[in-house]
Amino acid sequence: MPQESDRTTMWWADGFPSHSPSARWHRCFQSGNYGFVLDTETMQIPHFGPLDIPNAVTTLPPAQLGLRIVVDGKTYECAAGGKWTKHGGPRLIESGRFFQRGDVTDLVFTSTDEQELNVEARFETAAWSDRLGLIFAARPAIMPIEAGEKSFGRIGGGFGLDGTNHLEVKHSAELDSKHFTIELWAYVPHNYQASEKTFPWLVCKDRNEEVDGNFGIIFLHGRAQARLNIGGGRDNAFTATADLRDALKLNTWNHLAISYDGDSLRLYVNGRESAKQPIGRKRVPSDGPLTFGRRQDNSGDGYHFRGVIDESTYYDRALSSSEILQHFRHPDVVDAKVKPTKQWRFRSDGVGLKTAPRSIWKSASLAIGLRGPNGTLSNSLDLPTKGKTDPSQWNEVSLAIDPIAFEKVSAKCDVNVRATEIANGEARPVKYNSVLGWHRINLDGIEPIVPNTAGKDAEANKNNSMERIKLVLSNPSDQPQIARLMFEKTSGGIKQHVGSSITGVSAVLRDAQGHPTGIPVQLSKNWHTDAEAGTYRGDWFHGISQVRLLANATVELELSIVYGHWGGVAAASHTQLCLIGWGSNQRWDQSALGAWGESICYEPDQVQANCSITDVRPLMVRATDNAQAWRWTCNVGGGDYFRMFDPSGNRVPHTAMKTTEHRQGPCLTEVTFDGHLGSGIRQAATVSLSRTDDLVRGTYRLRMAVKKATDFSRLVIFQIGADTYSSTGERKMAIGDTTGLLKEWNTQWGGNTYRTNPVACTGRATWVSLHDAVARPKQGNQEACANRGVVIRSWKARLGGKDTPPWIAEHGVNARGHDTSTIDFVAPPGITRLEPGDFVDATIEHIVMPQFARNYYGPNEALRSALAQHENTWQMIHREAVNNDRKAEASIGKIQRTYPDVRIHTLNNEAKLTLSGGLGYVPITFTDLSSPSHYELVVDGHPLDQSVHGNDFWQTEYDATSKRWSQTYNLPAKIAGPQNIHFRVKKLKTQ
Repeated sequence: MPQESDRTTMWWADGFPSHSPSARWHRCFQSGNYGFVLDTETMQIPHFGPLDIPNAVTTLPPAQLGLRIVVDGKTYECAAGGKWTKHGGPRLIESGRFFQRGDVTDLVFTSTDEQELNVEARFETAAWSDRLGLIFAARPAIMPIEAGEKSFGRIGGGFGLDGTNHLEVKHSAELDSKHFTIELWAYVPHNYQASEKTFPWLVCKDRNEEVDGNFGIIFLHGRAQARLNIGGGRDNAFTATADLRDALKLNTWNHLAISYDGDSLRLYVNGRESAKQPIGRKRVPSDGPLTFGRRQDNSGDGYHFRGVIDESTYYDRALSSSEILQHFRHPDVVDAKVKPTKQWRFRSDGVGLKTAPRSIWKSASLAIGLRGPNGTLSNSLDLPTKGKTDPSQWNEVSLAIDPIAFEKVSAKCDVNVRATEIANGEARPVKYNSVLGWHRINLDGIEPIVPNTAGKDAEANKNNSMERIKLVLSNPSDQPQIARLMFEKTSGGIKQHVGSSITGVSAVLRDAQGHPTGIPVQLSKNWHTDAEAGTYRGDWFHGISQVRLLANATVELELSIVYGHWGGVAAASHTQLCLIGWGSNQRWDQSALGAWGESICYEPDQVQANCSITDVRPLMVRATDNAQAWRWTCNVGGGDYFRMFDPSGNRVPHTAMKTTEHRQGPCLTEVTFDGHLGSGIRQAATVSLSRTDDLVRGTYRLRMAVKKATDFSRLVIFQIGADTYSSTGERKMAIGDTTGLLKEWNTQWGGNTYRTNPVACTGRATWVSLHDAVARPKQGNQEACANRGVVIRSWKARLGGKDTPPWIAEHGVNARGHDTSTIDFVAPPGITRLEPGDFVDATIEHIVMPQFARNYYGPNEALRSALAQHENTWQMIHREAVNNDRKAEASIGKIQRTYPDVRIHTLNNEAKLTLSGGLGYVPITFTDLSSPSHYELVVDGHPLDQSVHGNDFWQTEYDATSKRWSQTYNLPAKIAGPQNIHFRVKKLKTQ
């Protein structure tokens, strides 16, 4: 079983530096055995070594990292890490209980004479609790775009735009027809946007978009956009933006065309009509030049494009879709039927290439070294000479080290791993990686086992699918060993075809009899595919675990993977989601009920949305009346906690945010994000989701402890809808408690001001309803799908030196360009200073309530009936406050809490209790167990059995501190009367 020292964590020392100019680019790692800090800006290691004292990583001595490339006899040393950008610089790959993996891309290498090497290079750390892999990868970089007609082209030579130059064509009457088409080929590199502040214009006629007669193409958020000012000033400027399916293809050629036929502006991307904007007016002519590669008026920084253009053509009519498709498919064929008005071709003797050329290394070598107080560890790699390798292939040199002993780890592994698909007996590929320290077990293409359940809808029944893999782990050596396991699925490897399977993966290690063991499986995954991101983008799942093996021992286990259901009910999962291929590339956690899209997402460093609770989606609802079941639902996200502003109104960032995974499902998730707020406050949020069949209830335990006096101008303890991110808007809000409604009002959106005076709430189970929601315009014909609500399950707080109840107010905001309102839990009126000893300790439920009965297709009839009576009203949140008000009394054992789960400390592996209240399925956890299995749960005199595949309805966890186990079950709620519950050791059957 795991040990306390096995736990790992990785965090930014001062919070993510983009939020605070004074923050250092120090990425910290710590386990129970060692720690290190990597300065991703300088590529130095200010702290490294064994840890004798917990949380003392910044007291460790420095180590010196050396990364070297020798090219054609000249030596280059790593001088800096890449700057953080959308896809580059420091990136988080995977992170969890056992294993932390990150890299830094776009490394800078210089020689002693300060010449910079044209290279793509990245440095990666792969850290377990007792070993560390260092990986240095490099390859020749793509050559910079050569300006003008020296550049390569699509057919022959092209015209290079290096981000500073442009090509301008003087105005002539031929370029001012009422109807027109302009088409061209554009090579779009990953760094096509020459300016960090402005989007690029590929082609622009006559100054800018506010000028009569202007037309052109810009690139915005990875897509092309056609622009046309029909005449009459800025209010008559029209746009047509490419469909998401037609995103720009990077590092290759794109065929682009725009046309106007007097009726509609059309945009074509790679032969397909991608956007159409009806206008129906005569175009006013213009007399300005036609410019390629920037905005024609060169305003500001010029809105420059970096890339290559070729085969640019203007026609005095709108070409048909078939004509444009023909030009895309056959660029080297002259169409005699289509006569151009103007054409710009470049050097016929130039070089035509599909992609930009890379630098050529005639001879090269890579070297990596780490120098510490006890010596230097190093490794090197000589690359094949010119012509014997593809310059686009990465070259890697690595070190696998024991950071406690400061020595290299042997490439030999004494552990043997065999994996077999249980359904058909086929062996699965297993490969040991000595640098990463794991056995990689490929699970692509496993056929899910679907139970034959009579009378059930065949499509919905696929939610009960399970993948089962038999594992045999052997240690033939005479010393204990650790089997480090990585269960892998790659793009196309998931064959469970209900919903979006990768959004809800749960992985459970069970013993040979199918009992959950309590050995955790760390969950990491990705589904983001932007080509610019490079390595680690795309669809993949990694389940990571480790098993301790005694000398000369063999252990048989089963890996069970489910997506939609665990024991016939929507499984709960909490996973680290890699953002490589999306952008920002920092910590993002995604929790889900089932596998039909996200439920609640968290971003503890608040890098993208500047809040902690991001995307939130309702469960088992249709976005429109005709939408399919078991699919992604609309986003009603946004929320935050401990949002504080200093006396000058500046946001105080969350810093040093660490993540601790306690439970990752499938019955209950529990994950803590903890760190600092300013210099004198500790803060933490423990977030949970539990297996159920009705709706999403996120439970948050919020804790704040003030160590030194802190002044503030605004303090939000908790909010639904965040100041900076709210994907919906509700037209009504209401406050109440178990006795009923206290106040309902119409919201007043926007203004960045409080719209209501704060109200003190002292009743039991205070609740807030945000209802009568409307969808954002970008959601098209979708309804909002869900309303939002909050129920306070416990509250203790001292603010300004005084005990205080929750105070609640509506705050009007503009979030991402849309006016809306948040509901804020605030400091009491008149309090603007926190004193030492002040604190908050509160447990809050975040309710994502289906808006209308007709949209809910889930199996919970009680919810369906309640929606039929009270849909889109505050009564639905009041129902949550009253009916989910749990009360538990124990006759054997001790009740520890009732939210997010009813938790009871057993006595000699036994507990008896009565439970009243609850909605959906109520999670109940029995702790302090002496073994992981052979228990039973008896409810009202009947043993509970929710199994579909056998022993697949409870969750087992192991506490490495106490060396005891716990088990979590989910009981269907009983509205009428209490449930009598008896947990005990399972009685052995006698012959």
